Amino acid sequence: MNKVSVVSTQISNKPDRFMPDWVLGLIVRLSIVPGLWSWGRANAGEDWREVSPGILSAVGYWNIPLLPDALVAQIAVWGAHLAAITLLLGFLSRVVGFVLVLAGAAYIFWIAPDAWQSAVVFEAIAFYLFARGSGALSIDGALAATTR
Repeated sequence: MNKVSVVSTQISNKPDRFMPDWVLGLIVRLSIVPGLWSWGRANAGEDWREVSPGILSAVGYWNIPLLPDALVAQIAVWGAHLAAITLLLGFLSRVVGFVLVLAGAAYIFWIAPDAWQSAVVFEAIAFYLFARGSGALSIDGALAATTR
């Protein structure tokens, strides 16, 4: 083994010594679960099958093209619930991260362009999940470990 490969191996392990990837993945994915779940519950109907009238009227102002307002409301409310559950379990985190990046972009461009500052933080967390996944302490991490 030459000096170059030894040095590059030591450099790549330094960030992992500071904060292991499984800890960072766990913190990142669990940090957005309460917000997604509470937003979904606040906009769901009383019997879990419907969305609240308030979200239906809000969707009318969002100006999202190509989809009917009722469908957008359903996708947003039940997507928030599904994303919270899958992130809590650490299952399909990269897929959920990608979908959350798209949802954040829709929020920035169509829903509340004046509130882009708060959405950028959400986008950064979603992009981390998309790029790095949920870490070793998750269903995704267990599945990846069994395939090695």
